Amino acid sequence: MPPDLRPRLDQDAAQLLAALGDFSDLTFVRSWGNLGDDLIYAGLRRLLRHLPYREFSLHGKLDKIPYGDTAIVSGGGAWCRPYHAIANVFTEIEKHFRRVILFPSSFDLAEPSVASVLAKTKAIIFARERCSYEQIRNLCDARLALDSAFFFDFAPYRDGFSHGVLNAFRNDAESTGAPIPSGNRDISLDCATLDEFLWTISRHDLVRTDRAHVIIAAVMLGKQVEFRPSNYHKIPGIVDFSFEPGCVRQLNPDDLIQVPKKATAGREWNS
Repeated sequence: MPPDLRPRLDQDAAQLLAALGDFSDLTFVRSWGNLGDDLIYAGLRRLLRHLPYREFSLHGKLDKIPYGDTAIVSGGGAWCRPYHAIANVFTEIEKHFRRVILFPSSFDLAEPSVASVLAKTKAIIFARERCSYEQIRNLCDARLALDSAFFFDFAPYRDGFSHGVLNAFRNDAESTGAPIPSGNRDISLDCATLDEFLWTISRHDLVRTDRAHVIIAAVMLGKQVEFRPSNYHKIPGIVDFSFEPGCVRQLNPDDLIQVPKKATAGREWNS
């Protein structure tokens, strides 16, 4: 782990837990998505590990949302134009709970439904990067904290064999359409489990991607990381807010993603 992150993790953990109130009746409302979302859930569970809470998955159960005092809604990127499913159900979630806290997410107010929901919500809304925070801070009770994935325990995945380059670029509605290198593997969709996802990153020295949680996992595992943005501010925003300058390198827009002659592991960080 980058050593400068530890104080921030402690600070943001305290801030997120303080937003929950008295902890007497907590429901973790889980969304759905790819393995990056699974890493968010795993980090959130570790953050909440000392608290009593129940967990509810929205996937396929929108008509069965429970009632309770406080809902913790998992964060992520489902508040943008390509993907805004959580924005579409957020008002319904609020009807079922006295208090709602949305954990760190990215927001794009160019999507009208996102702007509409945030303008009328009474929930506490955490952004995970400054660009999103600046967009929403005058609309709602907006706060700023690191993505929940940072609270995951990456230690078991830091040791072992590693070699070569992992290209893990997306090819979906959030892609910019930039060239994707041969041999690309979108591990956020391709791996069967979160465990396989993390070991796949662990076994490479250099990771190139436009997936937010591939970047986060790779940095936390001490890898050399190069990234391209997706089609809105999310990726540069998370990188700028979460890491020190120079920690990861942004690829040029027209970079053909040629594999370098030699990739070296980033082993200078210790947990």
